[in-house]
Amino acid sequence: MAKVDYIRPVESVHGKLKKSDKVGFAMRKASKTKFTVTRDDWSMHYSASEEQAAKQRQAKFKAVSQSARERMMDPTKRQADEKAFKAQSKYTTLYGFVFHEEWMTFEG
Repeated sequence: MAKVDYIRPVESVHGKLKKSDKVGFAMRKASKTKFTVTRDDWSMHYSASEEQAAKQRQAKFKAVSQSARERMMDPTKRQADEKAFKAQSKYTTLYGFVFHEEWMTFEG
């Protein structure tokens, strides 16, 4: 999939646009093609169930990141986490390891 960089402000727009349209300017890195799009073209439309699921994931992420920060501040748990972190090779940071552990045990 091609990477797209969004560049603002818009240099120029051609064609018919409504006053309510929000316009963006983008450039594809691979082909160096510049184009303008209206917001409706690039925004994703979610159904109510998809939007609710996204909000639940965001709430879970927020709760887990908060509990991971609290867990890292606790000196007794931090020592055990550092020992377990050194024994594994999947995660490159201690926070990433602790976050994963909290994510897997989170209930909410």
